[in-house]
Amino acid sequence: MDQNNSDNGLQLIIVHPCEILRLALGALFQQCGYTVCRSFGTCENLFDQLDSAKGNLILVHYSQCLSSGFIGKITSTTGASVALLASSDSFHKDSYQDIMERIAEGVTGFLDMDEPIHVFLSELEDIASGDIVISKHFARNLAKKACVSEGDVEEVLSEREMQILDLVASGSTNREIGQELFISEHTVKSYLSQILSKLDLKNRQQAVAYIMKKRLTSEKTVG
Repeated sequence: MDQNNSDNGLQLIIVHPCEILRLALGALFQQCGYTVCRSFGTCENLFDQLDSAKGNLILVHYSQCLSSGFIGKITSTTGASVALLASSDSFHKDSYQDIMERIAEGVTGFLDMDEPIHVFLSELEDIASGDIVISKHFARNLAKKACVSEGDVEEVLSEREMQILDLVASGSTNREIGQELFISEHTVKSYLSQILSKLDLKNRQQAVAYIMKKRLTSEKTVG
């Protein structure tokens, strides 16, 4: 796709195996004022043309990043953020149990293409502003597998910090967490900084991966 002029600074690259969906997504994003730099059918096509594929957010269909290391390669090579796209409908019947590993590799979002357009675009904006976003359907599916294994975490974090960490892992943005707990977005950020410091984690991505790992570990232990 040709590059359009945009006032919001968000430059997108789309990686999706279906050309029709690539074009449809591109048209939607351009209509919203985003710059769509390029689109590719596979990650391999993206890697082959990195010199002409400059963007600050790369949207990749989940099916194209099943191999470990793809996300790290994309982020280290391009310096761009990466968000995964997938569908939650029953027709696809996909398993997303490795989302924790993808987050640990550097994914900043996991977006449900079956969400209403306004929700999808709102989540995209949250990712662009620096939030880690997991669409609620995917977050709920992971949460159903097991309750949080609190254990030693409860000994380190306060009750409020545990609430915030759990909401982060459920895919809530800072704004949504603030609304849920009736505190300001600034206060949420302060709590999150405290959580990262106490758990010796570097960023929000690691916090999400940490709590997801606790859930999956708890599931295996119970099983």
